[in-house]
Amino acid sequence: MDRWAHAMKDGRTVVVRRAIERDAEQLLRNINEVGAEEDWILTEQVPWDPRQEREWIRGFDDSDSVLYVAEVDGRIVGQVDAHISMYPKAHHVASLGIAIVKAYREKGIGRALMERVLAWMKARGVEKANLEVFSTNSRAIALYKTLGFEIEGSRKRQFKIRGQYVDDVYMAKWL
Repeated sequence: MDRWAHAMKDGRTVVVRRAIERDAEQLLRNINEVGAEEDWILTEQVPWDPRQEREWIRGFDDSDSVLYVAEVDGRIVGQVDAHISMYPKAHHVASLGIAIVKAYREKGIGRALMERVLAWMKARGVEKANLEVFSTNSRAIALYKTLGFEIEGSRKRQFKIRGQYVDDVYMAKWL
């Protein structure tokens, strides 16, 4: 299994690797934890069990899709997935999504995951990486900009979080 080690801002090491089926329970717990915060991702609660999560993980075939996890001290603390468009007219484009557990944010894990998934895209001939982010997620937007992403547009007042409207910001990077 391919593994990539990165130094975190606090001196510890984060290992980025492809997800495997036995990661299902940790991934499910993590995404539900991040979703419960309501501020960072659209999903609040994934409505399936570990068996279904394992099936989801198996769906990442590495040719047109990939799921990477970030591990610190044996615990999965973040993930990023990417999908190359299945449509011939957009096969040069891939979309990605990322989530980091709260206690591990701002430590360099997001950057490590993003660098790995962008390298995966380049190796497959992807020319453009797309993502969506809540307009209120200024830390993520700042990270994406340092990686070369630019804002391409937004859908105004697309979401309502705790009674407040939030824009859906489209960002992209030409690889």
